[in-house]
Amino acid sequence: MAQNRKLSKEEIKSNYSERDHYDLIIIGAGISGLATGLMWLKNTEGKKTLILEKNSYTGGYSTAFRKGEYVFETTQLFPDIIEMMEYLGLEIKLKRFEKDFMRRIVVHGDEVDEYKIPAGPENFTRYLKSKFPDDADKIEKLMNYSVSMFSQVRKLKVIPTLKDTLVTPFKAPKVIANLNRTYSGLLDKFDITNPKLREVMETFTSFSGVPSERASSIYATGAMLSSMTRCFRPYGYFDEFPANMTKLFQKWGGEVRLHADVERIIINNGIATGVKVKGDNSIISADKVITTIDPMVAMRELVGDENLPAKYIKRLENIVMSTSSINIALGLDDDIDLAGMDLDYPYNVVSTGLGTSEKLFDGFMAGDNAFSEDCFHAAVICPSLTTGAKNTITIRCNPFGINNWLEWRKNDPEKYKAEKERWGDFFINIAEKYFIPGLSKHIVVKDISTPATFSRYSGSPTGSIYDMASIVTQFGPKRLPFKTPVENLYQPKFAHGLYGSMMNGVQMVDMLLNRKFNDGNSLFTPKAR
Repeated sequence: MAQNRKLSKEEIKSNYSERDHYDLIIIGAGISGLATGLMWLKNTEGKKTLILEKNSYTGGYSTAFRKGEYVFETTQLFPDIIEMMEYLGLEIKLKRFEKDFMRRIVVHGDEVDEYKIPAGPENFTRYLKSKFPDDADKIEKLMNYSVSMFSQVRKLKVIPTLKDTLVTPFKAPKVIANLNRTYSGLLDKFDITNPKLREVMETFTSFSGVPSERASSIYATGAMLSSMTRCFRPYGYFDEFPANMTKLFQKWGGEVRLHADVERIIINNGIATGVKVKGDNSIISADKVITTIDPMVAMRELVGDENLPAKYIKRLENIVMSTSSINIALGLDDDIDLAGMDLDYPYNVVSTGLGTSEKLFDGFMAGDNAFSEDCFHAAVICPSLTTGAKNTITIRCNPFGINNWLEWRKNDPEKYKAEKERWGDFFINIAEKYFIPGLSKHIVVKDISTPATFSRYSGSPTGSIYDMASIVTQFGPKRLPFKTPVENLYQPKFAHGLYGSMMNGVQMVDMLLNRKFNDGNSLFTPKAR
């Protein structure tokens, strides 16, 4: 049985050689850090490269953990990153979801609408037209436009030259037209006014807890198309992917040091020259340093305001980090028949109707949450249907703010536990009502992660689970640039999720190599395969 095997992340060990100097140091062994390290070594020869990770495992949020006989995972969907995997020579056995991408339930009081969103944009278009025949022409135009706009993203350059800037309006006019447009604005452009149709379309902005009124139209479209075009999940556990990346990185000569919490990025005369790890007496020097961790921590704490221009500090202060979450991982007994409950999708999503995302995001921005019996959004995932392990489900609920979670965990553990249980019961009842009848009677193991949990493992002070929020005011050219104001210090922040994190590595290395690898392109189109 799958649950008896050793977790892949447990096989990863440090191979730190304690050399004094490296060509490149990468802070953070999440998918962004690992992808950067692999793309770097793939396109350079003999470069001494070190990845520092404060935790005991690699993979960041893409991992698995064991509670008794049960194995739980923190990742939901494996998107279409197959070309990047093939380029690196990464192999992992994947189950492809060829029929349906999502089971979607929308609750309007006592009325419940259910949709089966198919995989693939062509199938999705046909499905929407069959569900909303009066809007068929609008749907066709919207989806054709979305596919065309996303294809034009491939023509963009990460750091454009003057020539690139001049030709971009001709090569990617739809991208230029939508740089400042929200996803709600995109739906308005095609006169999508049917509230139930908008509920279905706005599902794709809620992936990252951002309402359509604030979400970037380009990002939301990209998230929709990149996830539904070809979507997978591993037959094993999700920690297998970062473990395989780590093993390949080490095989190619890269070094990984675990339990290495960086205390300081060393700056001399405005140039990053190395790092100091907590507990070390010496400094590890490097020609270049890349940080993949929360920018507030990396720049404000590890670099320090004294080494940053006032204009950049102000920009950091205005950044909206993404939402945090509450996750409920449940191990269930053998008496429940999950296979017979129509749960085998990358996502099973339930929420209340239009306006839900806005209310929840406003609650998050206020530092708390706005969840109630009349306003909620939750995803239910059942990985054991693929892994064959003991019955497990995960309920992910966002957006949540950090609020008092850190204070409760540190100074009032009884309150912390009570709040965890209160919200755990709240979302278990929702999953039980809409997806898994009798769920509460079958629970053997319950593990609840809060914003404080995410903060502890990632180091993000806000418990952010999706990096910088994908709102239109900090998308594309308005995001933090890869090049920081500190010479030889870089911060790859393309997007979040497995796809975005892999692209962080592609774009970062291509920039370091002066476009010799990916020709400056925003998406993966390497010069040589």
